[in-house]
Amino acid sequence: MTVNDALPLLETRDLCKQYPGNTALDGACFSARRGEVHAIVGANGAGKSTLMNILSGATRPSGGSVLISGKQNAFASPADALSAGIACVYQELSLVTQIDVARNVFLGREPRTSWGTVDVPRLYELTSALLNRFGLNVRPDARTEALSVADQQLVELARALSMEPRVLILDEPTAVLSIAEKQNLFGIIRRLRDDGILVIYVSHFLGEVIEIADRVTVVRDGRLVGTHDAGGMNVEMLADHIIGEAGLQVSAPGTTTVSSDARPLDVEVEQGERRTSLCVKAGEILGIAGLGGSGRTAFARTLAGAGRRRARVRLSDGTFSTSYTSVAQAIAKGVVYLTEDRKTSGLFSTLSVTDNVTASALGAFSVLGVRRPRQEQAAASELLKQLKLVAASVRMPVTELSGGNQQKVMLARALLTRPRLLICDEPTRGVDIAAKGQIHRILRELAYRGVAIIVVSSENEELLSLTDRLLVMKNAELVGELRTADTDETKLLVAMSGGPRKGTPE
Repeated sequence: MTVNDALPLLETRDLCKQYPGNTALDGACFSARRGEVHAIVGANGAGKSTLMNILSGATRPSGGSVLISGKQNAFASPADALSAGIACVYQELSLVTQIDVARNVFLGREPRTSWGTVDVPRLYELTSALLNRFGLNVRPDARTEALSVADQQLVELARALSMEPRVLILDEPTAVLSIAEKQNLFGIIRRLRDDGILVIYVSHFLGEVIEIADRVTVVRDGRLVGTHDAGGMNVEMLADHIIGEAGLQVSAPGTTTVSSDARPLDVEVEQGERRTSLCVKAGEILGIAGLGGSGRTAFARTLAGAGRRRARVRLSDGTFSTSYTSVAQAIAKGVVYLTEDRKTSGLFSTLSVTDNVTASALGAFSVLGVRRPRQEQAAASELLKQLKLVAASVRMPVTELSGGNQQKVMLARALLTRPRLLICDEPTRGVDIAAKGQIHRILRELAYRGVAIIVVSSENEELLSLTDRLLVMKNAELVGELRTADTDETKLLVAMSGGPRKGTPE
């Protein structure tokens, strides 16, 4: 470990962030030194992003303070944070792909001639010197859209470094990188550390955290619960700290009983040269787990015929075999997708509750192309009554419902199509505890009736309490399988992060 200064360069004192009905950060006290790589880790929703957004000026805290070299700062914007020496490279790229690397690096800060025009030779000279200094292997005149995602990330890094920060925040920097690209990035990070820059490294990949970090701070439920030297840890120990003792004692078994003679449904996805296969039984709830950026949602959408790239999905259970390439074909074959984003792509915001429920099954409520509203309303009302929808009327706008009731409307729409395979992506996102419990009960009842269900979720607790089996996804590939009854949060976190277990070389 190389630490050039024992005094804190960056410090937070009693930092808080409150939203209506939710405390995202609760009294966070944090310190990091000049010339170290300091990792921030925690489960989804632990408060990592809130802390980083406050430090980078993207979010204003509700209370507490941020200090740079002992001096208190109040950031009203990212520009204020940059002025104080804090730069952030986010996971989501923000480049203008139609221009070249040099113009992206100094966008809005281009060197000028005495006439006020952009000094193009100086622009390329400065960019070249910066790229060479930090070993960033991209050309200043390369068109950004022609670069790989990994090289575009290097351009983002170059832009941050051009501002000469004292603190550099990297948010999930290896999510889209190959092994070689990751090692190249780690070499750059070590050079930055040796130059005296404080690098704050935010990642779910625990093996990488231990490899690159000097110290690790764990965030849990909005609180900073401990800082540890990375050199004395392995992945499983770090996972234990993230989950906490209460979480380690819970090993929730699968909650449905799958008949031993239940017919397996074989699913094969063909997308170009890539083929992915899985098997799910009638009456089984199969979970797909993975870290952010692992490809969970993209895979779920592809299974439902809604992927960005055209794919052919084949289904077979020994008595029949069929395939489809679109959402309409998938629904006709009994495969229905419950989207993770009900606001943007799940609900028709201008339509009523009834219209939203019947949208995928209009053929059952029409004669010669003419809709039968009374039948639609009767069917919707009966189904929503079974799902215990809370609404003044099924004729009311769907946007006037609570989040949990909107989710029930989407479930009702799926059920009207009589699915053979139901794919649920983040089925309880944004709903309260009571609604979550109701939705889980609904899914278990569907499984009991023989529906095969695939659940994609970023909440490990939900996967462990709801599913029978778990498939682990990493880099858009299914890389492992776990029996839920034999799995706890630590085992699942280790499997998703791909790190070594105790007793194995690191």
